[in-house]
Amino acid sequence: MKNIGLNKRIKYLVIGIVLLLSQYSNVYSFQAASFKWKIGEELTYKVSWEFIRIGTVSLSVVDTVTIHGSKTYHIKMKIDSSPWLFFVNMHSEFDSYLTEDTYPRLLICKEEIDGDDYDSRYQFDYENKEIVIHHEGVENPDKKIDKRMPLEKKIQDGISIIFYARKNCNTSKKEKLFVIAQAKEGVLDINFTGKMENIEISIAENKVPVYYIDGEAYFKSIAGFGDKYKGWFSLDERRVPLAAEMKVFIGSVHLELEDWKNWQPDFTLED
Repeated sequence: MKNIGLNKRIKYLVIGIVLLLSQYSNVYSFQAASFKWKIGEELTYKVSWEFIRIGTVSLSVVDTVTIHGSKTYHIKMKIDSSPWLFFVNMHSEFDSYLTEDTYPRLLICKEEIDGDDYDSRYQFDYENKEIVIHHEGVENPDKKIDKRMPLEKKIQDGISIIFYARKNCNTSKKEKLFVIAQAKEGVLDINFTGKMENIEISIAENKVPVYYIDGEAYFKSIAGFGDKYKGWFSLDERRVPLAAEMKVFIGSVHLELEDWKNWQPDFTLED
């Protein structure tokens, strides 16, 4: 009889351990789930400065394109300042083509170089380890600048950083990234804290659990982005940026998601 009772206790202990391990496995697999791309995803953000809405930023995954035999995701970013602001007038588009692991293959944009506006094209040729850059004057198309830069290490552009952060925000590590912006190479520190926080955003009825990252950029990029920054991302496999704080050319601004397509939030929305 004693052996029967002991066997039962051992049986229940084994069952308990199996259940505990299965629960741990579920949690781990959720945290380690790979970032998922979604063609047709559109995210729209309101940009505020000192409680004043100063503009809108949209980020879209347009489609996939094959470049040099590699599948890339065509990302389009649009930045538009509010029309009634007399001190800010910005309307820009950027097209970046990213590999599956979120590194750029091609960047097409408008940018200012030495006081002049240029249509720019950056080709990231990983096979020959070089970046081929072509600038053409917006007002004077005959004004051209062609240059090549060595591509001896992995490098990001101003848009691919966002997707790199989405891919890695559920990890715990610090990294130093190399970024090309305005035809120059810069350095960005990014801290994937591994922390989950609860934040308030206007689209949600209650506080939303998020992944939190922070860091500092030692260069100037899109809209004058530079200096310290913070970001908050959804916990699902899409890891959508929900809010961010950063410094741009007019000072510190706050970005917050206000509209989207082809994404289903896993929290209760505000009525």
